[in-house]
Amino acid sequence: MPANIRLYDGATDPEDHISRFSSAANLGEWPMHVWCRMFQQTLDGSARGWFKNLPPGSIDGWAELRLQFTTRFLTRRACFKDPTEITKIVRKANETLVTFKERWIVETSFIAGVLEVMKISSFMDAHKCPKLAKRFSDKVPKAVDEMMTRLDDFVRSEEAFASTELKMALLLST
Repeated sequence: MPANIRLYDGATDPEDHISRFSSAANLGEWPMHVWCRMFQQTLDGSARGWFKNLPPGSIDGWAELRLQFTTRFLTRRACFKDPTEITKIVRKANETLVTFKERWIVETSFIAGVLEVMKISSFMDAHKCPKLAKRFSDKVPKAVDEMMTRLDDFVRSEEAFASTELKMALLLST
């Protein structure tokens, strides 16, 4: 499978996934019957579940598979919003940083034309975690991927610290 084909989990525009997959299949000059076999390898999560639950014999070829796939996941089609909509994605009360990160990634995928610096600035303003803000302000991330990696590192360190504090509290109480 070409490296540029990401797994599709049903959370984004299905036509975008079909387009990438078709380009790779055409470039590789795959026979049409191979397309259907290879396509299932690009699915994950709810999309993989959908594929596994297709009744045997319900797909007649690539055209039928493409139609059923896009029809099933059409609600996830990118409804491109104005780039300023990114500022409305804010961490909710009682929402964990991990949950917010996942929601932010999905919601920003529907907003086209947002500059990397605007994404970083918006996320840094929206996460509402003073400790994370301090860590980011010491060295502002230059890319969204870097920011997300540093967020994951922060969450892991906070979990480790909390676990250590709990063990110490248990030791002291005995």
